[in-house]
Amino acid sequence: MSLQIGATIANGLRRVANRNGLLLVLASVVLGTAWQVAFNSAAAAALPPEIAGELAPAIDGPFPVLVALAVATFLLLPVLSIAAVRTFVAGETDRIPREFFTRRMVWVVANLAVGGLAFSALLMVGTLLLVIPGIVVYVSLLFMTVFVAVEDENFVAAMRDSWRLTRGNWLRLFGLLLVVIVPFTVVISVLSAGLAIAFGPASAVPTLATVTLSMPFSIVILGVLAEAFLRLRDERGREPAPGARDATDAGTRAI
Repeated sequence: MSLQIGATIANGLRRVANRNGLLLVLASVVLGTAWQVAFNSAAAAALPPEIAGELAPAIDGPFPVLVALAVATFLLLPVLSIAAVRTFVAGETDRIPREFFTRRMVWVVANLAVGGLAFSALLMVGTLLLVIPGIVVYVSLLFMTVFVAVEDENFVAAMRDSWRLTRGNWLRLFGLLLVVIVPFTVVISVLSAGLAIAFGPASAVPTLATVTLSMPFSIVILGVLAEAFLRLRDERGREPAPGARDATDAGTRAI
């Protein structure tokens, strides 16, 4: 099963277009909106009134409570993404095993946080050298998150295995990202600018519209990346990932 861009996108969308995918999309919108409101509210409570009035949507409340809500929702966002990656790679469509939200979650989030910093540093170095090395770094480490979330690898091993898995397919993966990301970026940018002009920059409408569109898109991206990961892994003749097996031991209870 080779990495064909059209088929990868189509099958990636199918991984999202089911009960589990729709639940994850809905959860991403709710959680993303909650974080945006909490962040704006905490910032507004700490800033002078003339600046705070530009932040929308925002609610009134005790500053410590708003900060706690912003931190809590921020920490839940990667948990949702990890659960989505595990769900899409496993091919679960009817239920989401509870272990996908709990298995070594603190360890996984910590590795992704540190790995994200290392990834950013490598990307910066590659971009400073030339644009093309930066692109190679970005594409070659594209599946670091999958290896950490699904196969429980540390970020160093995940970077190494992502490099090995993507080698020879960098151009196809770059083309896949362009086809998926560029149209959405153009649409959301134009829409946000148009709503800001129509309702004013201080209106909550542009922000809420951006969150409502960008959060589901992030879930769709994970579905497409899961499909690309599986195709490349099968092409390499690798064994199924531990997280991709039917979770019968720890997933007896599911949502």
